[in-house]
Amino acid sequence: MDQGKEQGAGRGAAGNNKERQEEEVLLVHSQVRRIKKEDEEAFRERLLKLRLLETRPNTGAGGVAWRAPRSLSPLRRAGSAIIPVPVSE
Repeated sequence: MDQGKEQGAGRGAAGNNKERQEEEVLLVHSQVRRIKKEDEEAFRERLLKLRLLETRPNTGAGGVAWRAPRSLSPLRRAGSAIIPVPVSE
């Protein structure tokens, strides 16, 4: 009978832990969301430029004429300090 109580308590603790993890995932700061969105837009822009380079000859004109400035939040500045090193093939 004690084993049944322990198993029930274990399931309850596991359920609470899972709920806590889900809550932590949902709590994302607005600046973090904005930075992720900007990074995704920059990635899409790079993909578009690569596709244009594959299909068009270089005419001197850029693929995208205007781009919104990146946010100047401390999180952005800290994240941009880490420069990824390209891996040669």
